Amino acid sequence: MLYLKKKVLKMLKLKEFENILSYEFNNIELLRVALTHSSYANEHSLESNERMEFLGDAVLELCMSKYLYSV
Repeated sequence: MLYLKKKVLKMLKLKEFENILSYEFNNIELLRVALTHSSYANEHSLESNERMEFLGDAVLELCMSKYLYSV
């Protein structure tokens, strides 16, 4: 039950974050993963943002390579 209360509290904080940004994310769980650092994830048995970070780096590399080769 305590785990459920903590999870609800974290989701409410993410909703507050959405309100501050004036933007509603399609998938709040992806937002949670994106904001979870690997050190915190390892301590709390959660999924970290490393996969998303790797994908983002690959997309940026692709965009920059395309731009540099076209200049």
